Amino acid sequence: MIDKESSLRLKLLRFPAIIGVVYVHAYGTTVNYAGGTLGLVETNGLTEFIRNLLSQGLARIAVPLFFLMSGYLFFANFRWSKKTYLEKLQTRLRSLLVPMVFWNILGLALVALVQAWPSIQTIPYFIGKNDVIAGYTIIQYFNAILGLKWYPFAYHFWFIRDLILLALLAPVIAVILRFAALPFFIVVYLCWVFGIWPLPEPVVMGWVFGGWPIVIPAAMGVFFFSAGALCGINGQSLFAFDRFGKTAVLVYLPILLVDVICYKAWFNPYLHRTGLIFGVAATLYATKLIMRHQWLQRTLVTLGSASFFVYAAHEPLLGIARTFAFKYIPLDYPYTMLLLYLTIPVLVMASLVLLHRVLMVYCPRALGVVTGGR
Repeated sequence: MIDKESSLRLKLLRFPAIIGVVYVHAYGTTVNYAGGTLGLVETNGLTEFIRNLLSQGLARIAVPLFFLMSGYLFFANFRWSKKTYLEKLQTRLRSLLVPMVFWNILGLALVALVQAWPSIQTIPYFIGKNDVIAGYTIIQYFNAILGLKWYPFAYHFWFIRDLILLALLAPVIAVILRFAALPFFIVVYLCWVFGIWPLPEPVVMGWVFGGWPIVIPAAMGVFFFSAGALCGINGQSLFAFDRFGKTAVLVYLPILLVDVICYKAWFNPYLHRTGLIFGVAATLYATKLIMRHQWLQRTLVTLGSASFFVYAAHEPLLGIARTFAFKYIPLDYPYTMLLLYLTIPVLVMASLVLLHRVLMVYCPRALGVVTGGR
């Protein structure tokens, strides 16, 4: 049984984690298109520092945090039987697979429409560098929708694809955690940190589509999903280790600083990935502090209802907004790129939150389907 306080603290994490995802995707200072590149290849030191601090540092906590919560929620209050497992799968397929199929088909349809529209084809920076959708084979369509060979067409849905696979593998994970949890975590951690198990790269079912090795779900996802699963199986709250929260913060902050300053160093991948473990622990602890502020608590819970919609729809909207900004806003001033980096994601998220509210009023049932019942 997930207690009331833990349930609330999990809700507090949803929208901040989505903010992190959006800023990860807003990191680049250039946009590639059919005729070339827009934006700036090089920026000043302050812009680089803030971009790396937010997008490559703090925001990177978001994805492992989502995997951790997903593993915990899958296994919490779960009593194993064939019937309950199939019911759990049915729920997850409805909440994950249906939205994934919808948003990828929508993305394909929009790009196909743009590619078929003669007047838009004359605007190279708008049509981008996509292959012609109308020329896809059946296998290419399946790859684009389900991410079987690479990322899905809506690339950010690789996370949902991996969650579906982890749900299917849940019985295997449960058995491993019961009999060999410690060696399992050590092996997956080493594979993740040293890049032995790529993240997130092709290919699932590679033996069907070209004979490539199977390397998804990503090691990072397996590690954090399994960590959440272990807590759920043992009936332990994700927040049971709050007593170590201050320690996690004190360890994570210097790791984050070194990570940002030395982001091009040879040791950075190892430091960065290890630091994420402490970053996740520190973030869980931070919800305890948020609980003390009623206004902030209510705001985050309210925004949390729109989190999946923002996640699903922020691309290609974010990419389109950045493309037009880089095209029409002069980038000659030193901090214009920094200002765009900070403000465009906020405007995109605010627009989607407002759209979500409108859809909740006028077509709540359809909204529920495309967001997996959230």
